[in-house]
Amino acid sequence: MSKLTTLLLLGFLCNSHGVRKDDPTRFAKDFEKFAELDLKVPPPSKDLTLFTGSSTIRRWTSLSNDFPATALLNRGFGGSQLSQVHHHFDELFSRYKPTRIILYCGENDLWHGKSVEKTLEDFRTLVNRIRQILPKTRLVYLSCKPSPKRMAKWNTYQKLNSRIARICSKDPLLQFVDLSPLLLASDGKPAPGIWDQDDLHLNSTGYARLAKLLAPILEN
Repeated sequence: MSKLTTLLLLGFLCNSHGVRKDDPTRFAKDFEKFAELDLKVPPPSKDLTLFTGSSTIRRWTSLSNDFPATALLNRGFGGSQLSQVHHHFDELFSRYKPTRIILYCGENDLWHGKSVEKTLEDFRTLVNRIRQILPKTRLVYLSCKPSPKRMAKWNTYQKLNSRIARICSKDPLLQFVDLSPLLLASDGKPAPGIWDQDDLHLNSTGYARLAKLLAPILEN
């Protein structure tokens, strides 16, 4: 590998501050803020549904209004990967002891260069630890989404989605939710009118669709 190629690869893996995208300590300040929030507004202690994962969760600011009858908590941290969710396991799952987890994560892993196999391994590692610590907790996995900005990786996302869907089909405490019918138009391209200006994240219309999809699951 040439020196130039190595430098380009390092630049792709790191953010503007030189921190690797998959650095496990990258979100330490986010979790300090979460701890401060917990002191100000104690989270629900019974029948909690914990939403966590990357920015699709973090930017879902209408959660409480979308599901007013659900005891829920949003602990999304934008840009996160599955290995980072696992790194903060104690601060997320051991701390809050949710009865149900809604997880959106895996997209950033693949976008920033991890293979489907490695991302799948990280998913299994996370699930296995949840089973050890919270054996009765349900995990709802939201599939990688087909955003306009990242359609170049859509086939790769679909490979991960199908592999995780198979894992979930064999475990009654795991549920896979396919977002593609919700977010794709009939021509197989990202549906118009549901994306933020960055063509990566959902706008309020997109989140309204997502809320409608998840409502029956949260009512169950």
